[in-house]
This record gives sequence, structure tokens and C-alpha cells, in this order.
Amino acid sequence: MSIFGGGGSSYSISNYSVAKFVSSGTTSFAARATQIAQPKDDDSEKNSTNVDVTSMPDNAVDARAKLTERYGDLDATSAKYKDDIEGFRKEIFDDLKFDRATLFQIASNDNGYFSKEEIKAAELVMEEQLEKALNKSDPDAEPTADNYLSLLEYLEKESSEEEKATFEWAINKASAQANYKRLSNGKESDLFSDDPVVSLLTKAHEDLFDAQKTNPDAKLDSMSAYDSAQYQWERNNNTYDAYTSPDAWWK
Repeated sequence: MSIFGGGGSSYSISNYSVAKFVSSGTTSFAARATQIAQPKDDDSEKNSTNVDVTSMPDNAVDARAKLTERYGDLDATSAKYKDDIEGFRKEIFDDLKFDRATLFQIASNDNGYFSKEEIKAAELVMEEQLEKALNKSDPDAEPTADNYLSLLEYLEKESSEEEKATFEWAINKASAQANYKRLSNGKESDLFSDDPVVSLLTKAHEDLFDAQKTNPDAKLDSMSAYDSAQYQWERNNNTYDAYTSPDAWWK
């Protein structure tokens, strides 16, 4: 069951210093930092060229360093856990206790510094954080309005600015808003966003609730407000030229 219910979508900084790995040898800092920034898996050689650590956020550098040290301690690589993500989390990932901002850097992997196992583990932990943020007393019970209010607070306080800029975050924020309204007789909260994209996605979720009364298989992305939200988000991010509406007359 999606933690958001009603067809909503679920998600489908350390102080550790890279300087610890910098010795007093003759190799340049940039070269040593570049070496640290590589994921230790079968793709590391392929990914080891043209790495610009100056474009890598500090928490991503720290995460890469902590993971690399962890592999060294256990004489392992992430590729060892290719078909065992739970084992990877238990033996490598979860003990490092990355916060959400760092997990987002790993999961988004904008610069290609993290392995498939690391990305998948980060995504799973982020999903579990949202589940926990609902603060349900009974894990098997359907979420209440108060649960969604708790989730809204978490999304606002714990998400990084980078995560908040994504369409996926807007979907999750809107889903929590729509479900809170649904379960509180239309009430809104001061935790609601006035962002136009979130507002459109909130309407898309509300339209989905109505559509599923007669068509249980209705999907969020088939709602017209969802299409409008995606167009608005693409336009806000100056990438809308590459966007094509699924209902466009010219198709």
C-alpha cells in the first residue's frame, strides 16, 4: 500500500571530512579527491575519468568517502551485493546513518559518483523515512488526517532545497495535502504550499479520488491537472521545450 493512499505516489550531512583521506604525499589534492569520489564497484573504472569534485556537494563528497572507507574496512565492494540489497543495507549502508539531504544526493546521483546498490539503498531509506513520518500508532491502519499533517511537517522541515525543487517532491507534498483535506472535511493547514505546481498536483489527487469512485484503476498521471502541473514545472525549470503533452493536438 502506498503510504499516501488514494493512488498517491511514494518515493518510486555528515561531518565526515574527505581530508581524512588526504595524505602528505606528492599526489595533488584534486587527484586524491577524485580517487575518493569513485564508487567501488564494477563500473568504477568506467566512471573514473573526468571527475570534477568541485561540482560535487560537500555532503555527497562526505558520503562517498564514508562508503569508500566502509568498503575498505570490510574488504568489499557494492557489486558484491548486486542481488542482495537487504544484505547491502545491513552490512554497509544503514550503519552510516545518512540524513535525508545526503540520501537525496546519493539517490539523485547527478554526477555519477554512486553505484546502483548505493542509489537503491538511499531510495529505500527515503521511502521508509516518509512511512515513519506518518507517525502511525498502528502500522497496518489507514493513515488519518493527523498522520498526513505529520508527514507535511516532515516534508517541509527535513527535505533539502534540492529535493524540494524536484517534481517528485511536489507530487508527495500534494498527495499529503489532498489526503489531509479528504480526511478533515476540506480543511487546509498552514503547512500547505502555495506553489502553483503543488496546487495543480493537489487538484490532480482530488480529481483522482473522484475518478476512482467509478474507475478503481484510474491513475494520477491520467488527470488533466497532473499534465498541467508537469508542464508548469518543466516551464519553471526552462526545459518545457522538450515536454510534450500526452493530449497535445499535434501528436
